[in-house]
Amino acid sequence: MKKLFACLLVLCLCLSLVACDSAEQGEAANSGKPGAGATKMGIILGGSRDDYGFNYSFVSLAEQVEEEVGIEVVFKENVPQNSDYEGVVEELIAQGCTIIFPTQFGYLEYTKALADRHPEVAFYSIPITDYNGGNFSTIHGELQEPWYVMGALAAEFSETGKLGFIGSMPIPDVIVAVNAYTLGAQSVKPDIEVNAVFTGSWADTGLQTTSCNQLIDAGCDVIAPFQDTIKTIVEICDSRDVHCFGCNADAYELNPSTWLSACENAWGGFIPVLKETVAGNYECVDMRGGFEMGLSDIATLGDDIPQELKDKTMALRQSIIDDEIHVFEGPVIAQDGSVVFEEGYKPTTEEINLINVLVKGINGTLN
Repeated sequence: MKKLFACLLVLCLCLSLVACDSAEQGEAANSGKPGAGATKMGIILGGSRDDYGFNYSFVSLAEQVEEEVGIEVVFKENVPQNSDYEGVVEELIAQGCTIIFPTQFGYLEYTKALADRHPEVAFYSIPITDYNGGNFSTIHGELQEPWYVMGALAAEFSETGKLGFIGSMPIPDVIVAVNAYTLGAQSVKPDIEVNAVFTGSWADTGLQTTSCNQLIDAGCDVIAPFQDTIKTIVEICDSRDVHCFGCNADAYELNPSTWLSACENAWGGFIPVLKETVAGNYECVDMRGGFEMGLSDIATLGDDIPQELKDKTMALRQSIIDDEIHVFEGPVIAQDGSVVFEEGYKPTTEEINLINVLVKGINGTLN
């Protein structure tokens, strides 16, 4: 009898908790705000989530959302950047996703049209845009801070004094990355060289292979990619006994000894915003930031890095958080000798994202 009573008591408590959760979700949904009471979130990827790069970083986001926010995450992979994307999102909304997270620049125009048609859905865009407003928000992790730290680490680790950088498209994020990487390296070794190539592609393994081998042949003993996929580059670097970074995600597990670290998409700053949305308190945001805001970070440091250098790297990261170091503080000089930022000037994030030249010390062109 006592066991039966105890079981009934536990059952009643469970039912009460479920009822409370349902009541809270119902109350949130009745707020009329975008994403209120959401039980599902859709993430749309331009590639495969197992690419160990850009798309892979959203696996971490999904894990945090399901664990900390308590809602289901539905992935759509390899979604083209054309009108077909709208049909994919419509399908997600029909399945109950009232929070949508598109991840590609090419989705912007279509996402704006979808946001206008679905005011009940909260859209969070990764690419920077002037579409912000209403139910269309932007979450953008600034890259200059982690890339500066990566550059300093690369310079400490390099024996040849030559670093390789494999870019994709010469768009603002990539230009900021290679420049910040170079400035970080120069903070350790002022005369270090960065050989930069741009493949014109985010994930062409053939072009990655050619570029990586050419950079290593030129004497580069550390390779940094700004590519959506990085597995091929890690494998080449391992086979040729040089070290490399990843990009956008923590892929330390690929090869802990060849791996140095990566500029990683971080989501700690976004989770509280998402919780407020689900609770029925959505506010349009344009979140941009790096270490301090929890929107970008450095990934796991590789096994070949001595502990003293790991400590030095983390101390540099903390110095940036403490505002003791400003990545693009002048003087910043372009390849042609012109002044990008005067000595002592600390540019805003908007000014940094408008840089369209490479800094002195980089061998390569944006063409």
